[in-house]
Amino acid sequence: MAPPRPSRYGPSAERLAGLTLPAGDPLFILHGQGLDDVFVGHDHRRRGVEELLWTLLRDAGFAHVVFSSLSRPLYFRDPVSRDLARPRRRSPVPAGRMRPELRGPLGDRILRAPDPGGPGAGDDPRTAAPATLTDEHRVMMLDHFMRQTDHRTAVVLGHAEESLRYDRAGRRLAGALADWVERGGDRNLCVLLFRKHSLQEVARFVTDLRSVPRLESYLYDQMQRPTGRSTAYVGHPHAAEVERLVHLLRVRHGLRIEDWRELPALVRAMAAMPVTLSNWQSRLRGLPRGAALSLAELHRREWIGGGSEDTRGVSERLAAMVGLGPVKEHLEGLRWTVAADAGLRALGHGGDAEPASPHLVFTGNPGTGKTTVARLVGELYRDQGLLRRGHLVEAEVPDLVAGFIGQTAIRTNEAVDRALDGVLFVDEAYRLSDPEHSYGRQAIDTLLSRMENDRGRFVLIAAGYPDRMEEFLAANPGLRSRFPAANVIHFPDYSPAELHAILLGRLSALGLPCTPALEEALRDVTEGMHATRGAGFGNGRAMRDLADEMKARWARRVRAVVGEPLTPEDVPDRCRTHLRRPVATVEEALAELDGLVGLAPVKELIRDLVDRLRLRRHQGTGGFPPPHMLFVGPPGTGKTTVARLTGRVLHTLGLLARGHLVEVTRAELVAGFEGRTAVRTQRAVRSALDGVLFVDEAYSLTRGRPGGGDFGTEAVDTLTREMDEHRGRLVVVAAGYPAEMDGFLARNPGLRSRFTERVTFPAHTGPELVEILRRTAAGQGYELPGPAADRALRRLERERAAHPADFGNGRAVRVLLERMEARLARRLGHTPAAPGAPLAFAPEDVPDADG
Repeated sequence: MAPPRPSRYGPSAERLAGLTLPAGDPLFILHGQGLDDVFVGHDHRRRGVEELLWTLLRDAGFAHVVFSSLSRPLYFRDPVSRDLARPRRRSPVPAGRMRPELRGPLGDRILRAPDPGGPGAGDDPRTAAPATLTDEHRVMMLDHFMRQTDHRTAVVLGHAEESLRYDRAGRRLAGALADWVERGGDRNLCVLLFRKHSLQEVARFVTDLRSVPRLESYLYDQMQRPTGRSTAYVGHPHAAEVERLVHLLRVRHGLRIEDWRELPALVRAMAAMPVTLSNWQSRLRGLPRGAALSLAELHRREWIGGGSEDTRGVSERLAAMVGLGPVKEHLEGLRWTVAADAGLRALGHGGDAEPASPHLVFTGNPGTGKTTVARLVGELYRDQGLLRRGHLVEAEVPDLVAGFIGQTAIRTNEAVDRALDGVLFVDEAYRLSDPEHSYGRQAIDTLLSRMENDRGRFVLIAAGYPDRMEEFLAANPGLRSRFPAANVIHFPDYSPAELHAILLGRLSALGLPCTPALEEALRDVTEGMHATRGAGFGNGRAMRDLADEMKARWARRVRAVVGEPLTPEDVPDRCRTHLRRPVATVEEALAELDGLVGLAPVKELIRDLVDRLRLRRHQGTGGFPPPHMLFVGPPGTGKTTVARLTGRVLHTLGLLARGHLVEVTRAELVAGFEGRTAVRTQRAVRSALDGVLFVDEAYSLTRGRPGGGDFGTEAVDTLTREMDEHRGRLVVVAAGYPAEMDGFLARNPGLRSRFTERVTFPAHTGPELVEILRRTAAGQGYELPGPAADRALRRLERERAAHPADFGNGRAVRVLLERMEARLARRLGHTPAAPGAPLAFAPEDVPDADG
């Protein structure tokens, strides 16, 4: 902040340097706890608020400055003002009459009580103390000063609360205030000093009095003004003023500084506390002889916030944070914009323009540094002079919203009051606009009101998931103007490398050394956690939790032998699935598929995946997201079985964390009314994460029901979004007849590009069907000799010829085997073979085509 311009009457201080006296308004409202404080100006002298106000008013051209309070009805700080308050010499006022400016209900007559002392009694008038003004006469004198036009006059009511509440001439004072407001003009001015923290509190105090309605309406009119208010806040000292106090005490009282390099951080920490300068003066002068001022000493005495104070500046700390490139770029631009605005104001430019909104929206997933950056924003605004303290107040929806009428506004106002001169950070702010929070809208309205009425006193940062914050901004037209698009900052998820750096940093902060093998293993873990992350992934928070969990496992393993480093053994079980395993050979990957007949296209796909993975590992680039697949072919060709085995193979290759199969059809995805289909589809996807979602007869999703009203398209749209959102954690296999699946892809242009692998399941040949029958029978303890196999082949070929469109292939084999087993049982009757001996089918066990 630029230093205040030189004053003709004496140096000022930052807390009053920015005050702009009103033009055209007869009242100027000053409020804040700083009004009872001492101030240290640029000359390193201590002053009170009255002296600084007198300086400000005299600089502004007020020749006559009058101070007044209940305990001191009229007093002055300079002889000129005192002399101007005295009446000019004029013809003597007749006995029993008062001066014209003091006329009351009886005109200029004075009622005197009989003199009990008689003639000659009483003090010598040359030495008698002047009589004390009554409240009535005090108000009459002030009214006279405000009305006169001989010279510019400023009347300062030093304790406005007491004057308004306890003045015995309350009605006359209320009338005088109303008259001054109605008269307007910019010649004379009344300055009212309130000790309230916010202008909102001043307005509530005046409203509760119910005796000064014109002042009440004047205050609310002021709060509605976007600029040019005749109000100002005087709060706790800025860092520059605290530093001057430190130097003053160092020179005059021998205060020692332990480390001059940490002085900037030290005074920033002191200025961030809600403590007056006079209080700091008492504390520092009370330090024991020989004690030096340091951050450690302030922490030890609990004079500043807990934790170690980082001595670096805002820019240095922001640059040291892992990742957050777009956020850093945005805040750097914000920093220079604020600095440029301050420079323009120092040159006298742009002072009348409405300032840009300082309020921000942070969008992003949990653990991406939003709270930490919000704290830095407060310090940035404080260092640039936009906020006086820059402290952070964190609030969630329950801190703002109550469960019954009237209490939500109270809670929200209390949160804002705590954040005045700093930042109010509302996490999950979108919940305020949720229909389930019936009073959330009241909280939004209250926040909007305070953002307007306490402009420049606090910054609101609303945070949450990107899509939900868009809903929040759309919930109230006033939110868009307070949070323009340029003030929306997105926090991206950390990359695997950034997560790895955060994890190692946390382990280092915990004092735990890592072996090189563990560092490499943790790289695999962070890559796996990133690849399988869901919507609620904790990012940096998840890394801190993992580090703490590893420390607990390490402590149990080493049993107080703290010299032992961390090893891969300390990785939690839940993360071991992400540890890199040797790439399976083609033979290992195909081991389960080899038990199936045919399926050459599927086996070729698995070979390609194995080769790609081996190449990636050789290049050191890790894995890749497994592809989504189309399985096209007639029924019974093994699509479901292969989908299940494919999940297991992808798990073996390390491309899926679980590899399980979830089977769904249209019935599990599509609901009968709007909105529920998306919910059903999302539920199915969640259950299949890290595995395979098998959608059988997927083409049925795009077939409308008779009479319309179908929601299958909603299921397809939802599934498409979920496939993108969970890329790397989900494999969708859509299955069906070839022609119908082509139509399915044509109904949604985005589907074809997402299903990158098409696997054709041709109808089984006759010999393949017999081989399937032979293997299935063997699995149940039966043999299929040649004659029985030949008869089974003829039976299946006749069935295919009779029903070519819906021949079941593998299903037809299973049905045939069940019938053959029934015939075998009937043939053997009550003389089954010996236990353990294989049973052989005879040709007569194979039914005819019509059997």
